[in-house]
Amino acid sequence: MSPKILVILSLLVILVGIPQFALAGEISKEQVSEWKLETQGWSILDHIAAANSEEEEVQSLESRVQHLDARISNLEKKPYFDPKGFTRSSLKLLSSTLEGKKNLLNEKIAWHFRQADQAKLTE
Repeated sequence: MSPKILVILSLLVILVGIPQFALAGEISKEQVSEWKLETQGWSILDHIAAANSEEEEVQSLESRVQHLDARISNLEKKPYFDPKGFTRSSLKLLSSTLEGKKNLLNEKIAWHFRQADQAKLTE
């Protein structure tokens, strides 16, 4: 391939990728609106029960993340068990994914408690 074609293709990839990157922050707003649709008509007790069940899931995710972090630190202390770093890299990726899920659940928990508080104020 000629350098001109490579430059054109790279610019095209950048132009296609930038809008998706810029819109990545909008996901939480869309997610909150989906939560509103799913929970329309819920009582105070329903919101509190949902928050409590999600708190249990957050605790489970937290224990899994701690276990993965312990395995990662063991592999960092003894790199000869993972000479190419594939296992360590995959564990780091899994840990960060679980952290993201945990953060999303924490947002949902806070949202459920806010909805319960608003419902208390309107009664």
